[in-house]
Amino acid sequence: MEKYIKFIALCVSCLVMSVSLYAQEVSEAQSRVVNAYNQPVQGATVVTNDGNHQSITAQDGTFNMTFDESSQYVVVSAAGYQNVRIPISQIADGREIALAFDPHNMGGSINFGYQSYTKESVTGAVSSVSGSVLDKSPTNVLSETYAGRLPGLTTISNIAELTFFGYVNLSKAIRGHSSVNGNDPLIIIDGVIAPTQYLEFISPKEIESVSVLKDASATAAYGIQGAAGVIVITTKRGFTGKLNVEGYADYSFQQMTRRPLFVNSAQYAELRNEAGERDGLGTYSQFSQEEIDLFRSGSDIGYPNNNWFDDYVKDFVMRQRVGVNVSGGTDRFRYYSNLSFLNQEEPFIITDEPNRKYDPTPRVNMGNFRTNMDVKFNKYLSGYMRLTGNIKREKLAGATMGWNVYSQIFNQPPTMFGPLSPIFENDPELSNQVVTVDGLDNPVYGTLNRSGYNNVVETNVIAQTGLKLDMGFLLQGLSASGGMAYQTYVRNETTTTQSYQRLLRGNDFSTLDNFTTYKTFENTPLAYGKSSVFFYYLNLLGRIDYNRRFGDHSIDASVHTYYLKQEKEATGTSNTVLPYKRQNFGFSALYGYKDRYFLKADLGYSGSEQFHPDNRYALTPAISGAWIASKEDFLQSDVLTLLKLRASYGVTASDQLGGARFLYLDNIRSNGSELERGNPALEAERIEKLNVGINLGLLNMFTLEADYFTHKVDNMLINSSASLPIYQGIPLNYYPKLNDGVMENKGFELSLGFDKHFTKDFSVFAQANFMQAKNKVININEASAGDDFAYPYRTQGFSLGQLWGYRIDYSNGNGMFNTADELANSGLTYAFGSPRLGDFIYQDLNGDDVINEEDLAPMGYAGLPQQEYSLVGGFTWKNWDMSFLLHGVGKTSQFLEGTGAYENLGRGIFNDIHLNAWTPERYASGETISYPALSLSPSVNHRANDYFLSSRSYLRLRNVEVAYTLPQHISQKIRSEAVRVSLNVQNLFTIDNMKSKYVDPEIGSMSTFQPYRVFNIGLSANF
Repeated sequence: MEKYIKFIALCVSCLVMSVSLYAQEVSEAQSRVVNAYNQPVQGATVVTNDGNHQSITAQDGTFNMTFDESSQYVVVSAAGYQNVRIPISQIADGREIALAFDPHNMGGSINFGYQSYTKESVTGAVSSVSGSVLDKSPTNVLSETYAGRLPGLTTISNIAELTFFGYVNLSKAIRGHSSVNGNDPLIIIDGVIAPTQYLEFISPKEIESVSVLKDASATAAYGIQGAAGVIVITTKRGFTGKLNVEGYADYSFQQMTRRPLFVNSAQYAELRNEAGERDGLGTYSQFSQEEIDLFRSGSDIGYPNNNWFDDYVKDFVMRQRVGVNVSGGTDRFRYYSNLSFLNQEEPFIITDEPNRKYDPTPRVNMGNFRTNMDVKFNKYLSGYMRLTGNIKREKLAGATMGWNVYSQIFNQPPTMFGPLSPIFENDPELSNQVVTVDGLDNPVYGTLNRSGYNNVVETNVIAQTGLKLDMGFLLQGLSASGGMAYQTYVRNETTTTQSYQRLLRGNDFSTLDNFTTYKTFENTPLAYGKSSVFFYYLNLLGRIDYNRRFGDHSIDASVHTYYLKQEKEATGTSNTVLPYKRQNFGFSALYGYKDRYFLKADLGYSGSEQFHPDNRYALTPAISGAWIASKEDFLQSDVLTLLKLRASYGVTASDQLGGARFLYLDNIRSNGSELERGNPALEAERIEKLNVGINLGLLNMFTLEADYFTHKVDNMLINSSASLPIYQGIPLNYYPKLNDGVMENKGFELSLGFDKHFTKDFSVFAQANFMQAKNKVININEASAGDDFAYPYRTQGFSLGQLWGYRIDYSNGNGMFNTADELANSGLTYAFGSPRLGDFIYQDLNGDDVINEEDLAPMGYAGLPQQEYSLVGGFTWKNWDMSFLLHGVGKTSQFLEGTGAYENLGRGIFNDIHLNAWTPERYASGETISYPALSLSPSVNHRANDYFLSSRSYLRLRNVEVAYTLPQHISQKIRSEAVRVSLNVQNLFTIDNMKSKYVDPEIGSMSTFQPYRVFNIGLSANF
C-alpha cells in the first residue's frame, strides 16, 4: 500500500512542477455563446478539434479561447442545445455563436469508455443521463439514482437500509438476462474498468454523465467482459476559465414507505386462539377470555400490549450533507475538486441506561473526496491524475448489521413482558434484566443496549494517472496514451461484545413473580477484538486514437489494450483467494460522411485465466451503421424534423461462470481424493446480438425512438451429467462442464418525447419510456424428471428464474376445504402433511391423487421484471423549475413467504392478510375470507402456491423536484453568481398489487427494511 501512495504522490508532484515546462506558439480569442432568444448560455463547453484546448462559458456566455496552428475548428456544446462546429477564423473575429435548442436530444456526446462520440454519430443502442439529473434523487447510493432515468437499465433493490451504502444494495441488469451464469454489467469510470461493487459512494455531484451501452456495437470492444452491457461513469473535469466554487447543503427527512403492521395484544391472543382451535386444541387453548379482556383494557401491568416496532424503530430519521466543488484552470493546467461530508442517522431507538459504560447509539459519518487534474507539459505531451475515494465511520449497535436487528423485531409477540423485568427487592439478580421468549436468544432490547458495539472504518481509494502524446507531428489527429488505475478497499473493525442475562416469564399472566433465567446467559464485561479486510484492483492500459475530419469525411478510430488484476475480498483456502487476471485488445473505427452516413466496426480480442491456454482468448466482432435521412435534401420538411435509422449486429462474450473458477482443471486434492473433473475445451460464452432502431422527430418538438433487439447464446456453460455416460466412480455433481447450453433474450424499447420552448421564460419537456425483455432457456442439458411429473422440466423451456408452486383448485369458490364431506370425499393425499378444514385444495395435475412435487406448476414471472416504464417531465418558468419521475415495472412476481406471510413463525406474527382467515363461522355467514385456516405449526398451506404468489409490479412517483433560483440582483449581494433553493421528494407514493399493503413491492418482504420516502431541502450557491 505504501509504495502505491508514494507513486501517486510522485505523479501529482510531476504534474504540478511540469506546468512551467509548457510553451508553444498560441493565440487567444474571445467570443460569446447565446441561444435563439439571444440569452447567454452559461456552462457551454468549447473544445478545439484536436482536444488540446478547452474552455467553458461564463454567466454572461463569454469565453476565452486559446488555440494554435493545428486548431481548425471548435465544437460548442451545452445541455439542451444542438452541437455546433465553428471555424477558428470566426472565433478569432469575435463573432457570437448561436446555439439551437435540441428537441430531439441529438446534441452533446456519449462516452463509450474508450472513446466519445457525438449523439448524432451513434450507430447502436445507448442511453445516457447527466449527473445534474441524477442529483435530483436524495439518496446515499449511486445506483438508486438510476431507476427510471436510463432506459434499458433495470435496478432491483435488495437492501433498503440507509447506512449500508451500496455494496449489494441493488442488482443491475441491462436489457434483461441472456445467460444463466452471469449478467452483471461492466463498470467503467473515466475510461478505466472498475471491476468492483465498492463504488456506490460516488456522488452525482462529481459526475458529468452516466452512459449505458446496450448492443454489440457499443460493447464488442470489451471482449469477454462486455456481454452483459456496460455502464460508463464520466466524472467532471476542469475547464479553462476563472475559478468557480459551488457550495451546497442538504437536509433530509426519511420515512419508510410501508410501516409494518403490529397487531395489539388482544387481537394477537384471539388470533392465536383461532389458530389453536383450527389445530384441534379447543377454543381457548392459548389465552382465556379473561386474559384477552385484560390485554384489551390495559389496566393491569401484567397483561402488556407492546408494539415492539414503535419501541425500536423511529418514525423519521435525518440525513445531512454539505460539500463544495472547485473547478477552473488555464490552458496549461485544469482542475476539478469535490469534498463532501454526510451524516446519516440510524432508525433504531437506543435507551439511555444509567449504568452502562459505553454508548451503543448507531451512527454513520462519511466523507467523499475527488480531485481531477489535467496538465499540458508541452505542445505534444499532456497528463492527467484522478484521485477519489471515501472514508466511512460507522458504529453498529449490538456488534451486528442493522438488518439482523430489524428482523428480530418480528419474533417478539406483543404479549411479551418487557423489555426489562420488574424490580424485585428480594431478588436483585432477576431485577431489571432483559426479557425474552422461548426460542428467541437475541431479544432486540438486549441486542441494541447490552451487547456492545462495533466501530467500523472503511476506506475506498481509486487512483488513476496517465500520459497522452499528441503524435500530430507524424500524422494529424493521431495520439497515444497510457496509464494505470489502482483501487483499494480497507475495512478495519473494532468489536466490543458482551453477554447479558435473559429471563423467561411463565404462562401465568396474573403474577409477576414467575421469571426464570433463560439458558446459561450471564452478564459479562465488554470483550474487545479487532479484524480487518483488504483487497485491491490494478489496471494497466494503453491506447492509440485517430480522430480526423477531411471535408465531408470523418474518422474516429481507437485501439486499446488493458491488463486487469483483481484481488477480491476472500479468505480461507478456496480458489477465490487467488488473483483474477484478464487481458483485452479492442478496436473501434467510426467513419462518417457529411454527418449523415455512419459506419462503425468494432473488434475485441480478450483472454481470461478462467480457461485452458489453448482456449483462453475469444474474438468478438461487431458491425453497425446509421443514416440520418432527414438531412437529405429530398426529405427537408418542417414536419419531419428528424429521421435516423440504425442497425447493429455482433458478438459479445463472457467469462462469468457462476462463481466457479478453473473449470478446465481436474480438482485433485493433496490427500489423493478426486473431485470435479475439468474440461480443457471450455471457452468463453458467446452471445450474438442484433439491434435495429429508429429515431423519428416531428415538428421540432416530438421525438419517437424505437429499438428491437435479440440476444442468443449457443455455447452457454452448463452441466454435462444429463448428456454424458456415467463415469466409473464419479458422482453426478463432479461431471465436467460443457459449452452446450442455448438461451435467447428478445425485446424492444420505446421512447416518446416532447420538448418545446414556448417563450424565452417558459419551456416544457416530457418523455415516456417503455422496455420489454423476455428470455427463454432453450437447452441446459436438464434431465427429464419423468412422466409422473406434470411438468418434467423446471428450467428448460422457461424464463430464467421461473417460479414454481402448487395450483389451488378454486372450483368450489374459495379454493379451501369448507366442509367435512368435502375434505373426506376429495380423495387427495398430501405428501407434506394432512389437510384440515379451511386448508387449500391443491390441483392434482398428474392425476395420481397425491399432492407432491410432481404437481408443481409454473407460476407468474421471474423476479427480474420483463417490463419497465417511466415518465419524466417538467417545466421551467423564469426562475422556477420543476421536474418529476414516475417509474414502474411489470411482469415480475415472487412468493410472499416467511415472517408476515406464514403465521406460525416467530411465536406467531400476524399481518393484514391473516385478519379474516377461514373459520366455520365466517364461511357459514358468507363473510370475506382472505386467508386459509390459521395454524400454530407448519401446515399444508405454508407452501409456494398461487395464493402467496404476489405481483411485484408497481408504479412509483420516484422523484419530484421544485426549485427556485434567486434573481441575480439578489444573489450578487452575497457575491454569488447563482443561489438555488430546491425541495426534493423521493418515493412519494406507490401503486401496486401486493397481497399485503404493509410490504413494499421493491423489497417484497416484511422482515427487512422497506424503502424510504425522503423529503429533502437543498441549497446551493455558485461563486
